[in-house]
Amino acid sequence: MYFPDMSKDPRRYRLYSFPERETPLGRVHFGGVLPNSTGTGWDGFRKYGMYAAVLITRGGGVYRDASGREIPLAQGSAILVFPEVPHHYGPSPGLRWDEIFVAFSGPAFDAWRGHGLDPAHPVWSLQDPRSESDFLRCLLNRRVEKAEDAIRQAADVHGMLARWLAQRPKEQDLPVWLEKARRALASIPEHRTVSSVARESGLHADAFRRAFRKWTGETPAGFHRRHRLAMAIDLLRRQELGLAQIAEALGFHDAFHFSKCFKQAYGSSPSVYRTLPPKPPGKILRRVGEQQGAVQTTK
Repeated sequence: MYFPDMSKDPRRYRLYSFPERETPLGRVHFGGVLPNSTGTGWDGFRKYGMYAAVLITRGGGVYRDASGREIPLAQGSAILVFPEVPHHYGPSPGLRWDEIFVAFSGPAFDAWRGHGLDPAHPVWSLQDPRSESDFLRCLLNRRVEKAEDAIRQAADVHGMLARWLAQRPKEQDLPVWLEKARRALASIPEHRTVSSVARESGLHADAFRRAFRKWTGETPAGFHRRHRLAMAIDLLRRQELGLAQIAEALGFHDAFHFSKCFKQAYGSSPSVYRTLPPKPPGKILRRVGEQQGAVQTTK
């Protein structure tokens, strides 16, 4: 995870880490209140490996990603960062802005992709940014010591996503079938195939694949597979299910096919992953200040 350069005045930045505690609602990793920030900088695109919700509270700039997209940012702009999307953002060179962010991950957050969370639309303006800024500050200052604390914190991030997504402008040019198709492909228990969803969308399979990729930046098969593998992570933590059972439940051909896809996505086999303790993707180096949870990190 990349953080802005804190060397000039680290006391002004407040970064917060939280216990390594997985919950059924996902995990909140860390966050920060960053005045006079330069954003991610412009020396290359970055992938966070987790989600991040970023709110610009003063100033403006631009968001760019590796597809060539460039989106202006202003006070009140919300940025949704996706684990797999190379990007960078910040004020114009020589200028600074204020931002506040929270980083999170987990299959429960992945499920929002079937309900409006879309890498093709990572930026929009919030109607009441001051209220959302206050909410994020309270979220980051909260003590997280017990399992119920971590669950409540993750639930509050889900609530925040629901509010933010409700404020995203409707894209008039989006085809009417797209949202229904994404929900169908994200519906794991139904084992929907790309061909069946294409037929329900009124498109030939090849035309459906091309159009889906145009609007979302990924193939329908890739979208469907990613959702199944995200669900697999949750199932692997539940030791009562064997690999063959998980493969069958998620619609893979067999345990071998499931293991191959899982290793391609996450770098280890399901059986090895099951034995690993949860680890935060971000890098926390040392604590600063006296406030509980505040940390200093470097890029």
